[in-house]
Amino acid sequence: MAATGSGLFVSAISGLSSTYAALAKGKTGGLSLDDLTTNLDSSSSLNNANYSFISYLTNNFGNLDKDGDGKITAQDINNLTQKISTQGMTYEEIVQLCGSGYGTSLMNTVLTYFDEIDKNKDGRITDAEIKAYNIEADRMKMELEYNSYNPNDASLFYSDDTDFTPSSLLEYKYPQNNT
Repeated sequence: MAATGSGLFVSAISGLSSTYAALAKGKTGGLSLDDLTTNLDSSSSLNNANYSFISYLTNNFGNLDKDGDGKITAQDINNLTQKISTQGMTYEEIVQLCGSGYGTSLMNTVLTYFDEIDKNKDGRITDAEIKAYNIEADRMKMELEYNSYNPNDASLFYSDDTDFTPSSLLEYKYPQNNT
């Protein structure tokens, strides 16, 4: 797993922003549900938009349209991306926002171990939680490797020569001045 989950968050945020920008181009006041469903059904008008992001906006339209005016505005998208940046993403958001075209091993690992990564059990994971999980996984791996080390496998080489020849590997590394 990568050291951070920032790639997941950057992909989701930039995908939402660029998809909204592409769909809202030439429209004033935001996007209606009809605008989204028309674009979802029509692949020719997508340009830079991505189906997973349009699908997310369509499925979550009511939650995103905070003022209830029937339109998702740039401010609504900004609020969503800010929430993702600060509060993280749910399992479903990761699947919806990062699944299409972003199916990385990091995403698969995060989804597989979602409950373990979500330390505060709020149903959302943040970049910090992914970093902490990765550090813990690395620590456990190192501990396992250390505990499997058998000291009998180490060898020291001694010399019969009493001249100034080092008598062990340690003396090669840390020679003493014998004058």
